[in-house]
Amino acid sequence: MKGVENKQTLKANPTANEKDASSCREAHLNLAQILEGNPIPTFVVNAQCRITHWNRACELLTGIPASETLGTTRHRDAFYSHKRELMADLIVNRTCSDDLIMAYGGKVKDCRHTWNGYEGEDFFPKLGENGKWLFFTAAPLTDADGNISGAIETFQDITDKRMAEQELRASESRYRQLFESANDAIFLLKDGFIVDCNQKALALFNSSREVMTGLSPLDLSPQYQADGILSEDEISRTLELLQQNKPQFFEWRFLRKDGSRFDAEVSLNRFNINGSLYGLSIIRDISLRKKMIRTIEERQFALDEKSTYLEKVNQALKASLDHREVEKRAVEENMLVNLKRFVFPYLGELETCKLGSEARAYLNIVQTNLNDIVSQFSKTIFSKYIDLTPTEVRIADFIREGKNSKEIADMLALSPSSIQWHRKNIRQKLGLTNKKLNLQTYLNSLSE
Repeated sequence: MKGVENKQTLKANPTANEKDASSCREAHLNLAQILEGNPIPTFVVNAQCRITHWNRACELLTGIPASETLGTTRHRDAFYSHKRELMADLIVNRTCSDDLIMAYGGKVKDCRHTWNGYEGEDFFPKLGENGKWLFFTAAPLTDADGNISGAIETFQDITDKRMAEQELRASESRYRQLFESANDAIFLLKDGFIVDCNQKALALFNSSREVMTGLSPLDLSPQYQADGILSEDEISRTLELLQQNKPQFFEWRFLRKDGSRFDAEVSLNRFNINGSLYGLSIIRDISLRKKMIRTIEERQFALDEKSTYLEKVNQALKASLDHREVEKRAVEENMLVNLKRFVFPYLGELETCKLGSEARAYLNIVQTNLNDIVSQFSKTIFSKYIDLTPTEVRIADFIREGKNSKEIADMLALSPSSIQWHRKNIRQKLGLTNKKLNLQTYLNSLSE
């Protein structure tokens, strides 16, 4: 009876091993369901490094279905072109941390979020058409006693991220090259202080990057600018305008550490980098241009001085020539008057005398020669001037040359009214009274 009771007790109460086996199957099923629904490629190996789980995401990543991997070690040739142990294998085999990291060429490290786990990044040429960059993690699985019973390994495709990072690094490299090779000094400012600068800036200020970093624009400026304005006040005003997103372009005098100064054009703009506001200052040294402008201005001033001097000399020479012309006219007119008074009256008397043919011939020759001589001094026919006074002869010649009454008055030191009075007498002696004839035109006609 006692044996029967024991059998009934065994039927009614399953053994602890059966319960454990049932619990393991249930846990295995739950793990399989969790892994299968996980979008992250994952596989699990047991203590013999054979695959127990290979989820759908892992199938899609490797192109190998789970049916061909479960119970095998095929994971060792699924990711590499040659068969090799993966991190899950090394963990199961209790490989020490240093050896594990060395096995991956230093591309893995301890995982911060998983006990005894590892993580790393590497390029897998075998995956996809052009290979893939993967971020992978692995961690041990333990039994109830804490012994390693397997390992789990996950993969994440980070190809797009790595390609974007590579493109970003290439872009940064290109812009850095442009930044460093620019022929103008460039400063990057944050909160009013220099955080970076290019090689041209270091050469322009004869300084090093360590010294320049952390300085403010005021540290690179004299107390006063060229126009007498305080540098500190002008910098405050400029930065205030920059805060209002107003780009600035101006000239500035800078101060080097050795005390030397130079003038420059400054372009100042503000832009956003990853949510932080920066100022970009481009500085172009214009010292040589300023020096050339000053040289040109000095030469222009000297040229203006010489031009003014030459103009005055020219005026003096013109006045001297005018005076010489007046004196020449006076000599000519005196000669004409003397001929009129002392020669021509007697030649006229000789014409009335009884002269032989030979004497008359000589008289005609004398008269002809005298008229030729007179014509060289005066452009008028002397016979028409015979009744004019010396002053009237001079005025008549000036009128013939187109001079007006004021000009003639200035040249003869007479008043314009006196010239008008002489003009009236000339018209009267030439028989032009009450005739609508221009005196200048008439006088010019006498010499034709």
